[in-house]
Amino acid sequence: MKKLFCAVTAMALAATTFAAPKKVALKVWESDGPEKAFITFAARQYKKVDPSVKISYEPVASTDARAKIELDGPAGVGADIFVAPHDHIGALVEGGHVLPVDDADEYLANFEDMAKTGASYGGAVYGYPLGAETYALFYNKSLIKQAPKTWDEVISFAKTFNNKAEGKYALVWPVSDGYYGYMFMASFDAPLFGPKGDDRKQHNLNSPNAIKGLTFFQNLRKQILDIPASDASGDFCNAQFSEGKSAMIITGPWKITDFKKAGVDFGISTIPAFPGSNHPGNTFSGVRLAFVSSYSEFPEEAKAFAKFITSKEMLEKRYEMTDQIPPRKDIAATGELSKGIKDQLAYARPMPTIPQLGTYWSAMGSAYSGIWDGDDVKTDLNAAAAAMEAAK
Repeated sequence: MKKLFCAVTAMALAATTFAAPKKVALKVWESDGPEKAFITFAARQYKKVDPSVKISYEPVASTDARAKIELDGPAGVGADIFVAPHDHIGALVEGGHVLPVDDADEYLANFEDMAKTGASYGGAVYGYPLGAETYALFYNKSLIKQAPKTWDEVISFAKTFNNKAEGKYALVWPVSDGYYGYMFMASFDAPLFGPKGDDRKQHNLNSPNAIKGLTFFQNLRKQILDIPASDASGDFCNAQFSEGKSAMIITGPWKITDFKKAGVDFGISTIPAFPGSNHPGNTFSGVRLAFVSSYSEFPEEAKAFAKFITSKEMLEKRYEMTDQIPPRKDIAATGELSKGIKDQLAYARPMPTIPQLGTYWSAMGSAYSGIWDGDDVKTDLNAAAAAMEAAK
């Protein structure tokens, strides 16, 4: 019996000693489309760098990744690396869902200041910057020769182009989406959460300037896009522009590839100047970030891949594949379409990262929708302000 016990013990020790190393498998969440093409390309290239790491891709829209990791991460089925806009960083860090970047100063040395700011929260760095974003004015060159420089010019063009019976509208954008709606606050000097975007008490949602801006917004319905807010979805707007039923659309660089595939001959220019202003409208800017999940079984390998996809060589390739501007100082985005986005970035304000931004999206989404459909501007903005002030 003693000999048998010793033999079994020896076999167990041998099995432990000579067990094959656990295979490293990383799951990446990123939006579908050209972003998927880049991640799958990067995964193939990384196989040459580290053949022991298997990388799989799962389509998750960047704007959905935060909510998904909050559920799937603790359940053990989340991504190791996921992509999200920088305004989600506050909630991700506060919730303990992401890991900090190692050697952050060295890693970010060649990135633009906006990328460094967007990737940071609470004095630490958590994000790996992939792209610099804002929205701008896309225009169909076969329908309008030059991009209008002012909203008055947009209104004048709409008088000659619009045909409600044929579903033709001069300019489209998702009117109830607070991401785009922000330009009607910022361009009338009502910056969200104050000048630095970090003071919830300075939300400005129902300030006199916000009321003025949203009154202007409401008056645009009858002049350029007379449809209910619920009909002006992102899908509707994209189809309108792709099919030549709208001469212009306000959207971002993530749509460049799709419009090229649709065969649209388009240009990109800055947001038209608002009344009383001599410069393009102010917009939200964002940094598209990769994050390493705190729930990853292989955090070091995940960090290594995140650094790999944001290297100079990989971001040059990503720019080539997506037309999205790399946020690195050592990469020149010189394309004609990139110029329009870069010009608008000069008038863009970073999306705030404080957790209360979530209340802005919900409360002001309702306000933009209601105001567009004819609600009293001040009443709806007061309701949004009350929701913000009641938020934790």
